[in-house]
Amino acid sequence: MENFIQSTIDPNLFRIEDVLSDNACFYRSIANFIHYAVPSDKMNSIKRFTNWGSVKEIDKCLGQYSPEQDELARFIQRKIVNYVKKNPDLIIPQTGTTLENSIQLIHELTLDEYIDNYKIFAGDIDIENDESDEEFLIDRWGSFIEQTIISDIIKCPIIVFNTQRFDMRNNKIVNGKIRNNKAEKGVRLRVSAIIGENYMMKKLPIFLIWREYLNNGHYMVCYPKDATNIKELLNLI
Repeated sequence: MENFIQSTIDPNLFRIEDVLSDNACFYRSIANFIHYAVPSDKMNSIKRFTNWGSVKEIDKCLGQYSPEQDELARFIQRKIVNYVKKNPDLIIPQTGTTLENSIQLIHELTLDEYIDNYKIFAGDIDIENDESDEEFLIDRWGSFIEQTIISDIIKCPIIVFNTQRFDMRNNKIVNGKIRNNKAEKGVRLRVSAIIGENYMMKKLPIFLIWREYLNNGHYMVCYPKDATNIKELLNLI
């Protein structure tokens, strides 16, 4: 139990915010954090990541869904597709091979298939429908590939947490639950991935939670409650 506490983070350091579960949760979570991390309310400034880290008040964030969030999420997916077009030979650290090869490994798509299919916004498809056109059956999910691209575009780290708790009865670590944007009693955050480590301590990271529920992955966003003391927070990671 003591080792579990020492190797995890108190979720009360963050404000957790859920987003729609519509296949676009990755892009929506990133959109929410970008909106939070840029002080301006002007969409042009937000899309340029102007003054990144001079955050808004958390109460002004976008919530589970809003038209602004939807616009930003679509913008982010387009940015990723354009990046893939221009940088197929980029080496992805997690696979040790090119972006093009990593897409084949992780998404099981060729480069051209990825570009064609990811042009369609993830939130506009239903992967469980019976459409005859196979392009509508491809899940445009966000993996460490898309995280790496966003990290490089913004020049900031992305830190992904899992939610865990220590099961005293069975003396083991189990998955923790988030309900109504709050961690249940005993739930703590464990770092599962740090993307863009070269940007650590230089720019405010994007903080996400990834959790699996009923065999489906889902992203949420985490806003640090004290973004002015981010180095101290990062020292806990």
